[in-house]
Amino acid sequence: MNVTPAGATPTRLRDRLRDEWPAYWQDDAPRLLHIAKVGVAVVIAMGLCMRLELRSPATAMLSCVIVMMHQQSGIVIARGFYRGLGMVAGSLAGLVLIALFAQQPLPFFIALAAWIGLCAFGSAYFRNFQSYGLVLAGFATAITAMPALSNPYGVFDNVIYTISEVVIGVLSASVVSTVVLPRKVAPALYAAGRASFTHLLGTLRATLAREAAPTQARAQTGAQTDAQTSTLLGLIGERANVELLRTGALFEDPSMRLLHSVFLDLDRSFLDTVMWLHALQRVKAHAAADAHPRAQAAIATLTDAALALLPDTTTPPGIADDVAAALLPQLDAFEAALPARIAAQLHALDDLPLAQRRIVESTGAALLFMSADLRLLCRSYLDARLADRQPWTVSVLQAITRIARQRAVGNRTAALVAGARAVVAVLLVGAVWIASGWTGGSTAIVAVAITSTLFALVPDPPTAAWQIFTGCLAGWLAGFAFSFFVLPSLGTFALLAAVVAILVMIGGYVNTFPKTAVLGLGFNIYFCFIVGIANPAVYNPSAYLDTGFALLCGIAAAAVAFSVLAPRAGEWIARRYLAEVCALVASDARDGDLDDDLLYAFERKLRDCILQIAGAPADPCVDRAHMIAWAFAVLEAGRAMILMRLDTQQIAPTLPPAWPDHQTAWLTALADLFDTPTPERADRALAATRAALDALPPGIEPATDAPAGPDSLVRCRMHALLQFTELALRDDPLAIRTERAA
Repeated sequence: MNVTPAGATPTRLRDRLRDEWPAYWQDDAPRLLHIAKVGVAVVIAMGLCMRLELRSPATAMLSCVIVMMHQQSGIVIARGFYRGLGMVAGSLAGLVLIALFAQQPLPFFIALAAWIGLCAFGSAYFRNFQSYGLVLAGFATAITAMPALSNPYGVFDNVIYTISEVVIGVLSASVVSTVVLPRKVAPALYAAGRASFTHLLGTLRATLAREAAPTQARAQTGAQTDAQTSTLLGLIGERANVELLRTGALFEDPSMRLLHSVFLDLDRSFLDTVMWLHALQRVKAHAAADAHPRAQAAIATLTDAALALLPDTTTPPGIADDVAAALLPQLDAFEAALPARIAAQLHALDDLPLAQRRIVESTGAALLFMSADLRLLCRSYLDARLADRQPWTVSVLQAITRIARQRAVGNRTAALVAGARAVVAVLLVGAVWIASGWTGGSTAIVAVAITSTLFALVPDPPTAAWQIFTGCLAGWLAGFAFSFFVLPSLGTFALLAAVVAILVMIGGYVNTFPKTAVLGLGFNIYFCFIVGIANPAVYNPSAYLDTGFALLCGIAAAAVAFSVLAPRAGEWIARRYLAEVCALVASDARDGDLDDDLLYAFERKLRDCILQIAGAPADPCVDRAHMIAWAFAVLEAGRAMILMRLDTQQIAPTLPPAWPDHQTAWLTALADLFDTPTPERADRALAATRAALDALPPGIEPATDAPAGPDSLVRCRMHALLQFTELALRDDPLAIRTERAA
């Protein structure tokens, strides 16, 4: 019977398949290669543990599937490294708990719950791999301590076996990921860096070329449109992703540690350029709405000169290195000539009111300092891409100092709630175990510890917990079929390895899709955990069913705690988060110790806060746009305050004697406004801003042909910062004018 569709021939179908095959293979080939590597790594870890006669090869298998969640070898090694550190710390904590509370269930569970809650707090508060290490430190304690509660003398052996199995699993995953057709992080890092730089240049071109009608500008004045906000969020998110990839690349190519200062300058200049872009968008909107036609023409002259420099970035795959290299001297020349151009434009507008000239001066200052940061960004971008690799020589002390300095933090209130959830869930399951004498109670506590810490850092913990519950259920059922129907008929290790690899590869394939990643991870984790391949194998269906039921109960308890106890996306958490963000203005911007890292640390904190707000699950009780507007307002005001303090420190002898009092009043007024935002405090901050602006000597003189000196440029930036602050405070639509709920 002919099954060929009407109008088609077998030849045409073959041609169509041949044409579509490359696209399919390009999309799915990395997934298929990755799951094959996961299967090989799991089999190697299992075989080594069985050969060495360790008690639980399942622990090594579980370590493999967890650290190989990602496909790049550098990230696999990084996760393995921090997993090892976390397991060692958690095992030592378990050893201490057993030593202190041997055969004393009540104080033991209280101490265990407190420790797991502390780790859950840390995993939700810190970011990146520090968070992952704390996750491991939390549930490793339960894994090593729970089996030894009834046999305290066996805790040391349990710790040794567990750490040995974890090390074998981590090494197997790292070696396979690195040796077998490795997928390097460095290409992804450089591709992501090029994409972020290209998108920044494209956004800058669009901002300089955009001409808004006066009526439209009035509607947008002082507040970013949704498109502008999305663009800025996209740029910030892309840069954060580059930093995450660089962390993985350090483990893949240690010589990249020598480029730490280059990438630090790259990150700093990128954030600074984005913020000057934000200021330029604001001042252009004001100019389109309020500026005199001659002032608008002067602004157009300045922006057109900047626009002529920027290359076209619409051609994929992005800006080429030679184009970026050619842009660098052009930016140097533009930056050197811009002060004279600004002075000429101001001189031509000498007959206009001061407010009109200040709009032109603000636009020119934004262009001047944005071009300076863009020049630094371009140079760092080229240095990061073209620098020669050298042997790695970095001290352990330097590495530890760098980790401490670079840590990124989150919402303290949300982290406390995550820790409280973990404590309640562990105590609840422990109480049920003590009251009932349930044999599988220890397994349930291990499951609740894993779930409470592992998903404390995801944007939507309840959804993730229920997904892993489904994955555990699927792994339990698959493991039952494997353990009691397939395993008894497997007579050789080769057959055992083949079947285990196939099942793990199925979960690994599901894990490669973002929407089902947690489901696939849960299947692999709990399949390896429940099956519990050991030396020797044990045929005990009732114990298997009890273990699976205990795991499901523990996961369900954690999921219920996530869903019931102050959900992370709730209104109360959002208000507390907003309060902590606003407190950064006083704690860091006004009172922070002035050094080279203050501005960068402040910007990183706000960047992480903005990304957390943007990535939080939708909630009808939370106005996410309002929170993002507040976070941008804090970032803009705090950055202006820190730069003003640094500039004042730099040129203090050239400033009027009364300037310190004006600056102190301005800093205090802004800090008070963000501490308790009211219309009265907004008016007071606006008055302090205008007073400081009037007291500050002019930066660029409109009637001089002499080149602007360093002090003049610093005063120009101080003028611009005050003017941008004044514009922000004048904008009624901005969130700063709406009184924040207590």
